[in-house]
Amino acid sequence: GGAGGRGPGGGGPGGIERGTRTSVREPLAGARRRADRKVARCRMCGRTLDAAEMKLMRCEDCPSDMDEGLHERLVEWRARTAAVLGQPAFCVFTDKTLVAIAEAAPEDEGELARVPGVGLRKFRAYGSEVLAICAGQPVEHEPGAVDGDD
Repeated sequence: GGAGGRGPGGGGPGGIERGTRTSVREPLAGARRRADRKVARCRMCGRTLDAAEMKLMRCEDCPSDMDEGLHERLVEWRARTAAVLGQPAFCVFTDKTLVAIAEAAPEDEGELARVPGVGLRKFRAYGSEVLAICAGQPVEHEPGAVDGDD
């Protein structure tokens, strides 16, 4: 067999491979993929970010350029939305995601979609409301009204 013959069968149950060429090459391939990745850097000072800081795209100790009023409106909207949905507030968006949204102050769907923490499901569920809040418009419709994919 070809490449398909080097599957988990080489090592028995659990897919453990012992001494195969594949197991020797995989760490190197993984290292190359990691090396090709762009390093996340703080947008304020340029330092490399750790996983927790990536959502904000800045170091925890760098100053925030967040619009405090926008953040406050987002927090209030999240509380109302969570209450209507009968969910904890963090299920709508985490605190860090709200900070990231307030710092980015997205003006369109593309900008909002690039904010770390705004995945496809949350974008579809809350995107129009979040953009309205960012634009200073009132949100009048039922929060989180989406096709019940939970």
